[in-house]
Amino acid sequence: MGINDFLNMNKALEIIKSRVSLGNQRLEELQNQLEDAEKQIQKQSRRIGDLEKTIQKEFQRRDQWEKRAAEIRYCAQGKQIWSIKCPAPDSRLRFHGGKYGDYAYCLTIRRQLEQMGYYAYVDCYEDWDCPVEADVVLVIRGVHEYRPDRRNTRTRYVLWMVSHPELITEEELERYDLVLADSESYAEALQQKVSVPVKPFYVLTDTEMFFPREEKNSSPKYNRVFIGNTRGVLRNCVRWCNDNGIDVDVWGAEWEKFYPDSMYVHLHGQVEYDQISEIYRNSRFVINDHYPEMIDTEMMNNRFPEVLLSGIPMICDWTESFERNYGDMVLFYRNEEEFVQCMKEMEERYDELLDNVRKNQDKLKDEFDFRRGIQRMKALIDDVSK
Repeated sequence: MGINDFLNMNKALEIIKSRVSLGNQRLEELQNQLEDAEKQIQKQSRRIGDLEKTIQKEFQRRDQWEKRAAEIRYCAQGKQIWSIKCPAPDSRLRFHGGKYGDYAYCLTIRRQLEQMGYYAYVDCYEDWDCPVEADVVLVIRGVHEYRPDRRNTRTRYVLWMVSHPELITEEELERYDLVLADSESYAEALQQKVSVPVKPFYVLTDTEMFFPREEKNSSPKYNRVFIGNTRGVLRNCVRWCNDNGIDVDVWGAEWEKFYPDSMYVHLHGQVEYDQISEIYRNSRFVINDHYPEMIDTEMMNNRFPEVLLSGIPMICDWTESFERNYGDMVLFYRNEEEFVQCMKEMEERYDELLDNVRKNQDKLKDEFDFRRGIQRMKALIDDVSK
């Protein structure tokens, strides 16, 4: 064998080795692709299984609707029936106040109605179309639209606008017998556009849960407090605390991804709704903010009266009506500069603001107490029923 033959043989062996290596690499890639495909199949199988369970649950739900309608009439025993349409989903998450405070809110409405002698029940979003011939259907308008069932000719349909005004149309309002808007100025503006009666009606508060601590001069556990979810954005009032070196204790969902190791934003995770009042009572003061659409329409979130009825001063984003009615108890901001100034002013005027909140408890109860509010609501419904 000559030198050239030997070199050619080595070259051939190198080519063979290269092709074998390439084949092994390709085989490994195919094995990885096969494993990925198997994982995708397993994932899709789980999704199909979950979908089948959901479909089965929905069929069972609808099978129960007619039974439930008869059951409600039986349990009411001749009492006036109120159906409360809650925007929260029918899931275990509805019990988590930090995620779906609407459900706890609707349960409080039900309790107050029952104490007044009515039969009331709560429908989560999936059961909104359960065909019960109620005397009053009260829709808590969140992100979902409800269409009144006008086959029930004796039913009075009431829409209570407490959030997301940007989603509501004049056409939707006209379907109701009465519209309640969580803003005096917005109610007046809407009344100019629709024929259905529109009345201002602020959010209500459970004063059995939200009330001042007895020890006026005791030291609170927390200084500055904010309770709320991220909504997927850096909410200005929390961001401004972090950017300006202002310590704040925060409860709510998904803050960890924004402030995993902040020196100033102290995270406490999510909180059950029935624990919120105790946090407020153990706070020196509370920071509040609203959706931009709510500020534009001067709609008040439930945090506003809950904090004040807990006997605690507040720093809040500004509207003209908020400042006009509650400016002796609340400091207001419109931008970052005013927010920082509010923090300084709170330290200078804290005792004054705290005393004002305490002195105004009777006024606040008259405006926001659930029982008194539901009585006013019932009077408004009776007026449109005549």
